[in-house]
Amino acid sequence: MRIPPSAQEIFDAGEVLPPAEMARRQLRGLNRAVRFAAANLPFYQRVFAEAGLAPEPVRSFDEYARRVPSIRKADVAGAVRAAGTGQIGIEALGGRRLSNVVMTSGTLGFNTFAFLTPSDLRGGSLLNSLRELWIVGVRPGMKVLTLSPAWHALALLDTRGLTALGAEAVIPWGTFAPRFVPNFLDAVVAHRPEHILLTAPVLRGMIEECDRREADARDVFASVRYIACAGESLSAPYRRHVIERTGIDDLFERGGSSDGMFGGGECFAHRGHHISADLHYVEVIDPVSGELLAPGRRGVPLVTNLLRGRSVYIRFNTEDVAAIVPGECPCGRTDPVIELYGRLSDSVVLEDRIVAPADIREALDTIPDFMGQPFQIEHAGPARIRIAMGVTRPWAMLSRATDAVRSALRIDATVTISENLAVGWKGQVMRGG
Repeated sequence: MRIPPSAQEIFDAGEVLPPAEMARRQLRGLNRAVRFAAANLPFYQRVFAEAGLAPEPVRSFDEYARRVPSIRKADVAGAVRAAGTGQIGIEALGGRRLSNVVMTSGTLGFNTFAFLTPSDLRGGSLLNSLRELWIVGVRPGMKVLTLSPAWHALALLDTRGLTALGAEAVIPWGTFAPRFVPNFLDAVVAHRPEHILLTAPVLRGMIEECDRREADARDVFASVRYIACAGESLSAPYRRHVIERTGIDDLFERGGSSDGMFGGGECFAHRGHHISADLHYVEVIDPVSGELLAPGRRGVPLVTNLLRGRSVYIRFNTEDVAAIVPGECPCGRTDPVIELYGRLSDSVVLEDRIVAPADIREALDTIPDFMGQPFQIEHAGPARIRIAMGVTRPWAMLSRATDAVRSALRIDATVTISENLAVGWKGQVMRGG
């Protein structure tokens, strides 16, 4: 696979297809995916039969959304439990040799598995990884500290991509649990990477560890040019805070779903995540009605993989909150840009909108004492929300936080203190109201 010059913004021609050609290829890919699944994959054969899906090809994206049934993590997890194995009939291996089995993070309560072959790891999944790493600033010859734990799908794909790019991967021992944060900071000091791939809670922990050690974060991160965070949305105030504290050139988001085996990174415009349209089709639907939503409207994203030689997800509902970002991107890429706002289960669905963790984080992060602190959104009435914080603050500061949320969201909201937040092992609040 040809690696472009380091100064080039676009990785390859697949990122800049004319919209009409992109749509034509996607529709053809969707029909191929459904046809292959109906003929070869037992899981989808059952799902399609239960939905009464006719064998005729779909002629539009609207028709695809109306006719092809969607699946959720619970469907996949249920099949794993019933079969007693991770191999459940979504594996489009086509007789190829199985080389890797990877796990999802289990953030919805149950780890599932994806199966991959050498052909995919040299093909579509590698291409997706290369584009994602390139867009967040990874270049040939860079020393990159990557913190994805070995059991996670992203660890395999990142290391394959880094190797193909000619970057030097530094992989310290540990996972995303807080107790490993000091080790990660030691690795930054010892190895002096130019780029770091991690999660937002780990990044917050590393900056806090600098403070605990009374070390200047700019000295600790002096070699680092870029950081790319997965796992949750970053607010604009927090992005500015990290750049100021560490002295890095830019901070990028990475997003997607390990369950749906897709993802993408932000470009320098920070509008959302570029999704490779020739590899994955992403649609956004209303979480209640299932209606296909136009760009700019929030709903839940469904992904269909247009790949073979691996586990394949067809209309997989990631159960996040997302929107397709309308308009052209300044970077020149023409592939879809998807903004992700957090888990649907961590959000509150009101009659006129979905209030997601990213909305609350954007408001609270304008107040230094609340920046990055865990919270939970609760439904407090027909058009009212409550934000429960896990930090003890004077009532005057809670009032200031309440005003910030009300002003930013134009909604009746109250910020309070709770001693019973359901904080997950990554340091994120896992449950909404």
